[in-house]
Amino acid sequence: MRDGFNFIFAVEDQRDWQAVKGCFKNSFSCFFCHLLRVFSIRRVLDVNFGIGSFYEKCNNDLEIIAVDVKRWDWIVKPDAFVISDMMAVLDAIHGKFDAIVMDPPYNTRPSSRIKSRINYLYHGHVEFDMVLNSIEIIKHRGLANYIILKYMPANADEEIKLIQLSKYRVMWRFVRYTIAAHSKNRVVRNYSEIFVFPLWSLRDLS
Repeated sequence: MRDGFNFIFAVEDQRDWQAVKGCFKNSFSCFFCHLLRVFSIRRVLDVNFGIGSFYEKCNNDLEIIAVDVKRWDWIVKPDAFVISDMMAVLDAIHGKFDAIVMDPPYNTRPSSRIKSRINYLYHGHVEFDMVLNSIEIIKHRGLANYIILKYMPANADEEIKLIQLSKYRVMWRFVRYTIAAHSKNRVVRNYSEIFVFPLWSLRDLS
């Protein structure tokens, strides 16, 4: 298309998923596990694994290789775990995965409402260029069939770039305004975004 936009867009509401049996708590995991099933994803490399909450509602048929800068108190135990940052592991790891999942920390000043969970949600800070570089490494090395990125763009330029690169975009809407914004912790959004990049459709990132 003329401006490089050729993607499928969907909106998922937390309340709709909470109405699904067994999904009232951690409804995002119910949605995320459904997304993996839609794309027939079973072997996952998660480079920002955290406590593993994305996979809490998934079946046990997933093979999860987890990466993070430290080992947290997991609620889902991965099949293997590597202590590393996302860039280092993408440069070094071998093999091919159905999907590489990225949920990079994006804010160094967490909301006071979630201060007790600061280490889980905001360990460090990942610049947007690092996100793009990670996508480029995965593409260049052919490490996966899909990249799944959960990310809240800081501005319109970041959002446009991700829309141009991705094939699928999902807006996940929260019931409450609980996500800290990028500027002085002003809460201005009640959604996050999930971008799915099939490697076969990825264009040049420049």
